[in-house]
Amino acid sequence: MTEQQAAPKSLDDLSLARAVAEAVCRVPAVLELSAGRFAREGTYGPGEFVRGVVIKHPTPDSLEVDVRVVLAEQALRSSPVQRDGHSIQSGSPVGTGGSADSQPQRRPRPSSAGSSSGNNALSLLELSEQIRTAVKRALAQAGQQPARMIHVFFDDVR
Repeated sequence: MTEQQAAPKSLDDLSLARAVAEAVCRVPAVLELSAGRFAREGTYGPGEFVRGVVIKHPTPDSLEVDVRVVLAEQALRSSPVQRDGHSIQSGSPVGTGGSADSQPQRRPRPSSAGSSSGNNALSLLELSEQIRTAVKRALAQAGQQPARMIHVFFDDVR
């Protein structure tokens, strides 16, 4: 066993939080990271603050990650969303209803728990799993141990 295999290089919490933040922001449904609803949450370092990612060490050899995000409303609806919050199909900003005369369109609720083949909407469970997968990949790429827990908080939808 080489020295690198025996002891992978560990990043400091600030660098690790930056890597996690970057990975989470690449998830298409995530508009941005959130600093929290009631208190400013993130990882603090010398002269820097990584908003929305909290790195915790409950024990010296364990790691927990909290991620707070703002989701694109369109990701919870039927059409895919771009990073800027606009619908890929219409190009209009998420949440705009068109003309003043138009009524909001309502989709029928699916009859079963599974998603239908024509529906691109994501459930909160699917979104949280996508975010957890992004965090796991970021930790692995950083040579970090797997997190004991990854908590995902949806602070807002826009």
